[in-house]
Amino acid sequence: MRIVHGNHPYNVPKDQPMRIGREQVGYFTYPDMEFLETSDLNTLFVSTDKLTLGYYELAPGAQFSPPDHHPGDECYYLLQGELTEVNCDTGQACRLQQDDVLLIPHGAPHGGYNFGTKKMKAVFALAPNMVKPGTQTFPTDLAGKWRVLNGAEEEKYPKHPAYEQKRILGTIDRLGNWPVPDEEHRGDLKYLRVAHEDDKLCIINGYDHPYLMKFAYSTRYIHFGEMIIPVGGNGRVTDPESHKGQTAIYVASGYLGVIITETRETFKIHPDEVMYIPENCEYRMMNYEDEPVHAIFAISEL
Repeated sequence: MRIVHGNHPYNVPKDQPMRIGREQVGYFTYPDMEFLETSDLNTLFVSTDKLTLGYYELAPGAQFSPPDHHPGDECYYLLQGELTEVNCDTGQACRLQQDDVLLIPHGAPHGGYNFGTKKMKAVFALAPNMVKPGTQTFPTDLAGKWRVLNGAEEEKYPKHPAYEQKRILGTIDRLGNWPVPDEEHRGDLKYLRVAHEDDKLCIINGYDHPYLMKFAYSTRYIHFGEMIIPVGGNGRVTDPESHKGQTAIYVASGYLGVIITETRETFKIHPDEVMYIPENCEYRMMNYEDEPVHAIFAISEL
């Protein structure tokens, strides 16, 4: 399918809920023609003026380069394999394993390596934009600009202080500022952050029909994490909810049912498919199967 960043799938309205299956995904590489030997393959599910969600893959021994940067915050959820992500200005390298989550603040230059023995696959989400509005191109202006040990141009890079990352115990009131106050992401030093399982903010959503949400990151631009819809019990059907912003839900395992409360339109989302829900659209989720639903969510505004 044709890719239009900021309008994908390009032939359907973005003010209506929709299931995005294999027949609607699009593919693109970063970078494209000039640097294909160091590119990765991306699968795009949805891209609007406020939210983008897809996944990308890196083969063992592969990397993507030149370093990329975006006008929005970006998150990765590692589904399989391992990934080493580098902030190419500071030389900070983060190593992710399965179920780890990475936050790349907007404007942070980054590139990635797969030093493992298995294919890496990560769900990515960005808000508000993946590329500068009005353009289809990705910036490749940082070709060759990697700060690494024994790099050829080390003397040209400014020195950056270490950042003390503390373990924080959070509550619902930290949403929008998780794990740190949002302004800490907006300075000149764009540190990459990794959330392991114990770093995620776990919250129960719903009183009558509870389910588990794990917020890995919650900033002014994006709320990103995972949800578990259980088998049986009151939690297998959720309370009605809606969000000020747009929502994309990627099903990693299980089968997710979604019903739009106003129209009664019902969807069944299979693994490796996405449910897109426009802003202020009320919906409920259901699990009628014999295994929990494990899904990755991205919400532009709660």
